[in-house]
Amino acid sequence: MTSLTARHQSKSNSADLKQARREMELDRMAGLEKPKTVALPLAQVARLLIEAAQCNRTWLMDFADDVVRIDSDLYDVLLAYQDLSNDPRPA
Repeated sequence: MTSLTARHQSKSNSADLKQARREMELDRMAGLEKPKTVALPLAQVARLLIEAAQCNRTWLMDFADDVVRIDSDLYDVLLAYQDLSNDPRPA
């Protein structure tokens, strides 16, 4: 009987979590909630994004228009790298 109660509780928690996420997303879309940010090492983010891109994960496209803030030094390096990678001269 306990496992049946535990399963019911687990389904109830899952439904509550889905409802909370739905409400949070609606608040975000309506501009009622401050956007949340998380600080992560670039290496961790890059590794996960590379893996997702290589595996052609569809969820990655859900975030294609999201804005990402990066350090201005990294931005300068990325611009320079982009220029070099577009240079038709052989390396």
